[in-house]
Amino acid sequence: MGLSETHKFCLTLNGETPMKLQHIVAAVALAASGTAFANVLDPLAAGGLGGEMSLTVYSAQAQASVLIDTGIMLGDFRSLFASGAKEYTLDLGSNAAFNSFLALAGDATDIRFSFFGGDNSGPQAAARTMITTVSGDATAVTNGNMVDSLNQIKNNYLDAANLKPAINVTLGGEANGSLLAQKGTDGNAYFLEVVGPTFGGKFVDTSAAIGTSVAIYDFVRSNTSAGIGATESALIGQGGGAAEARLTKNAAGAYVFNVSAIPEPSSYALALAGLALVGAVARRRAAK
Repeated sequence: MGLSETHKFCLTLNGETPMKLQHIVAAVALAASGTAFANVLDPLAAGGLGGEMSLTVYSAQAQASVLIDTGIMLGDFRSLFASGAKEYTLDLGSNAAFNSFLALAGDATDIRFSFFGGDNSGPQAAARTMITTVSGDATAVTNGNMVDSLNQIKNNYLDAANLKPAINVTLGGEANGSLLAQKGTDGNAYFLEVVGPTFGGKFVDTSAAIGTSVAIYDFVRSNTSAGIGATESALIGQGGGAAEARLTKNAAGAYVFNVSAIPEPSSYALALAGLALVGAVARRRAAK
């Protein structure tokens, strides 16, 4: 894992325009760096912040996956949506491992992504937490599902991935780097070998097709009984709407991972009305 990749956190500007319009057309990028560690910190990481959030993109047809270490801790990511910018963006345009994965995937039609991180270190019920994308029924997740899933992520995915030089600084890799893994050569570091989007069958589906959006939830163990439902809550983005995760191409053709709220239709209408008004004023001035 090498030098930290730059992560962009979007903030809205304060002004006299309506708040919903601000959230659509008045965003400014704030550059920040992820924290550099010797490898991908797993859900047992100490210090109260849990493990790191990681993005995995995979294709069964290509028999390949890429693990992307974001460098942002679970606790910091949670704070970002609780009281921070309420949006997270990671540009993958220059990510060599991700681009190598795309080259391997070629015309594969099953490219999907999953984004997750957790804290499985505390004995108290509320100390076990997890943030993940969810395409299944979030209300069906039990305390046991969450704890078992975090164990699967650590023991059958991250432990194997962290032995690879590409994301292990002590083995010559880069801090906050990325790992391309293939079936048959990289063991459990290949996402679908054991864990997959249901974390070894212990969780609901957490994946979404590339180019689409998926819900993202914050789970907290409600008590120490495995069969009781975990407490789940959707992350809240700008404007108070539920945040969603998406992996899409930008105008330059590069892939960008983003977690943010989708503006309501009324917000789009308000923005278009504002732009139309600006255009009308400009035309009137030009005609004089």
